[in-house]
Amino acid sequence: MEIGVSVLGGGSRGNALLVHSRDYGILVDAGFSRKEILRRLKQEGIDAGIVKAILVTHEHSDHIEGCRVLSEQLGIPVFVSAGTYEYVVRSRGDRWPQVKVFSPGSTFSCGDFLVSPFAVQHDAVEPVGFVISCGGYKVGVATDLGCINELARQRLHDCTALVLESNYDQDLLRESERSLALKRRIMGRHGHLDNRDAMAALPELLTAHTKALFLTHISSECNRPELVAKIAAGKLQELGRQDIIFHVVLQDEPTATVWL
Repeated sequence: MEIGVSVLGGGSRGNALLVHSRDYGILVDAGFSRKEILRRLKQEGIDAGIVKAILVTHEHSDHIEGCRVLSEQLGIPVFVSAGTYEYVVRSRGDRWPQVKVFSPGSTFSCGDFLVSPFAVQHDAVEPVGFVISCGGYKVGVATDLGCINELARQRLHDCTALVLESNYDQDLLRESERSLALKRRIMGRHGHLDNRDAMAALPELLTAHTKALFLTHISSECNRPELVAKIAAGKLQELGRQDIIFHVVLQDEPTATVWL
């Protein structure tokens, strides 16, 4: 079975990606409106009918904006951690249909896919990353994390495809007009992963089995897609891994599907 990874977009204004076979897909986050998610799926030639579940990483609006309406329209379950869903209900008064609660560290099935959520360090209630497995393929997803701790290193190691945050450039963040408090939050262990730390993690995370790398959640103010592309290409060349299919994820356009 071929497994596709279709990243519909990533950034502070919305995040969503689909891990799928030809006829069954799992959406990780629904941070765009229902209409926009459906538009981006259509743009990539993907029938929305193959989307059978939504996985939620955490409660920030750029990850859940279209979750309720999309799940209602498609009639599909939403898998979310208990802490995250309790916060969504309490803070937004937003009750989603067909909620299926998981615990970080647990494993559950979605069709032929096996989903393993793991805790990450980010300034949210109970944030997680995911490893989604099927037929010998593993897709690791960590879109918001302040640092790559030992647990994240273990889970993201040896994935066939890796979707990893590369949020900001330290110099651009320091020079930005953002408040000192916000800069400190972003740079903290529960903030976001910067270019330098993302690149430093690649030698340990990438293995001979890795076929694709997506760098995502790039800040529109404190980073540049071309900068990320340049340093990542240099790192992959340094590692002798020009064979890896590599994409910098943009906010406003989906990334072409990569079939593993």
